[in-house]
Amino acid sequence: ALAAAPRGSNREARRARRGPCPRMYKKQFAVQAQNLLSKKDLKTLKTQLCDQFPGLDEKTLDQLLPEGAVKVLKLDNRCLLYVNGDQPPCFFDAEGRGELYPCLGTLWQFPYMMPELTVHDGVSKFVLNGADLMLPGVAVPANGVVGLGSVSKGQKRCIKVQGNPYAIAVGKILVNQSQFEKLKGKGLEVLHVFRDALWAYGGKIVPNAGFAEKEDEVLACADEYVPGA
Repeated sequence: ALAAAPRGSNREARRARRGPCPRMYKKQFAVQAQNLLSKKDLKTLKTQLCDQFPGLDEKTLDQLLPEGAVKVLKLDNRCLLYVNGDQPPCFFDAEGRGELYPCLGTLWQFPYMMPELTVHDGVSKFVLNGADLMLPGVAVPANGVVGLGSVSKGQKRCIKVQGNPYAIAVGKILVNQSQFEKLKGKGLEVLHVFRDALWAYGGKIVPNAGFAEKEDEVLACADEYVPGA
């Protein structure tokens, strides 16, 4: 008879195949090192951001990442944070490989810098609790799935709740277009979410009352975010 696999071994094997846990901000992290970006490295960073986020223009990037003030923070979870002086982090590199994402505070200032997926009422509590986004939770517009735009595996998207213009999470699409259109199974891997350790590190800011009314859910709210208010 075949011997039973050790308890948890299958789970560990799956984790090894996937690589490091993507939810690097689920737990508290530590800054291992920080360095001021050189003029050359800052230019490279801005070029990468323009390529990955066509909705960002040069003026916005200069505002977010002014020359001579941008630091890169190396974390103990393999992530890199890009910070303007003593302000909250602007962007993060999920595993130090050049795949950049906006921190929620940046996305709240510039809500349309990346495409979104809007979810039904009640779905936010699962995402805030650590789940990736399941496609049945996506709210389909009146013109059908086509209204969600073209989708590709690895595409960066943010998640919003119906009736609130501000993102609750950012991540990447896990399926191709044909799989996405079925609206079944897991659709988006969440990398950074409201109330995680990165949000807390940035000062525990909330963009409007919809983020503050409940501990475990984000609600509809049309109030505008005013940075520093």
